[in-house]
Amino acid sequence: MFKKIVALALVAGMVLSATACNSSRSEEYPVKLANITISKAPDRVIVLSDSIADILVSCGFIKKIEGRSDECTQEEISGVKTVGSKLKPDLEKISALSPDVIFADSDMPKEQLTKLNESGFTVITFVPATSMSGISDLFGNVGAVMAGETTGREIGEERAETLSVTMDDLQRLIPESKVLVTACYLYDEKGTSLKDDTPSGKLFEYLNAVNVCKAGVADDEAFNALKLANPQYIFCDIGVKDKIMKSELFKDFSAVKNKQVYELSSELFSRQGNSLVEALTDMIEIMYPSVSINPEDPTKRTESSKAETSKAETSKAETSKAETSKAETSKAETSKAETSKAETSKATTSKVKADTSLKITKDMFFEFGDIKDDIKKVQNRLEALGYFNEEKSGYYGEVTQKAVKAFQKANKLTQSGNCDYKTLTLMFSAKAKAAG
Repeated sequence: MFKKIVALALVAGMVLSATACNSSRSEEYPVKLANITISKAPDRVIVLSDSIADILVSCGFIKKIEGRSDECTQEEISGVKTVGSKLKPDLEKISALSPDVIFADSDMPKEQLTKLNESGFTVITFVPATSMSGISDLFGNVGAVMAGETTGREIGEERAETLSVTMDDLQRLIPESKVLVTACYLYDEKGTSLKDDTPSGKLFEYLNAVNVCKAGVADDEAFNALKLANPQYIFCDIGVKDKIMKSELFKDFSAVKNKQVYELSSELFSRQGNSLVEALTDMIEIMYPSVSINPEDPTKRTESSKAETSKAETSKAETSKAETSKAETSKAETSKAETSKAETSKATTSKVKADTSLKITKDMFFEFGDIKDDIKKVQNRLEALGYFNEEKSGYYGEVTQKAVKAFQKANKLTQSGNCDYKTLTLMFSAKAKAAG
């Protein structure tokens, strides 16, 4: 029996079934999206869309990805089998993997969709979001397909919210300035640009900059408009910088004269998951070199700018003799206080000890619905840290998922509710932060 193909026009105001929207936690499935019904959680997924792959990775559904297109180059799924290009996948390779669901982009050729349809596969295609609220809907719908109308949708929407909050936090790291900064992203040396009416195009707003490539400008007028705007910064796809720098068309641009042309892969701007944060982080570090971002937590600086450091050193050098004398007088008291503080800190730190009961590997991953002996060890560790107070059954249910989320929140990790390598490594280390 043939299965229907559905194009989910999320940003066009898709109406979900009232039954799906009102489903209780005990009735996660069926999930109804437009004209398709997902009767149960898929165990085997093939993702042809690199943008949807970004979302699946972001939401922690990596274990269910059995196949990917060549364009899905995320490091987390690099070991997954490939099935050809996203626009013309290999049908035999897809059939060999027996997927429950195939995720594809809305621009897949009709001929290829028909072939997949006639082979009996459930193919879900998504239209790219055009706003941050659209991205939340996109995450929610992907989550609903993967883990149910209530639980899965919440996972997706919460993850989308985390991405949004992270980008807001990154913006706060940027020094305030009244000077207008102009920038753009170009796909080629002809001036094909990333418009300002897409989520990726709006990343420039988080940079406190203006994307000079406006939507609605006719193609034959686009370059003239770009030239008139004369951006201070030009970001471009890999391999395009050298062509721009040598082009007669761009020789009078401020960005070219000041050598402020930088390459960033277009993949970062076409994907609508973790890549959005990666793109924003890269652009911030380029445009604002005084801001150094902590790779473990991109919302925190790891060091001050050279100017700030110099200012601090100057201030230190200008400390008055009177203050120095006062400091020496209270040296004994300060030393005593610091000793007490160090002892208190040591006592606090010693409350959490490393747990070596679980042998953690990089491919280890636990999620909702799993039943394993190793999950008992996770539950024991969560209990020791104060996040879990239930029977250690080895079942990764809702209580365990909430406990993991609480741990991730307290330890400033992505609140996916899943136990990935990063979460497990910190959880079982002496650096883990206990509840309360």
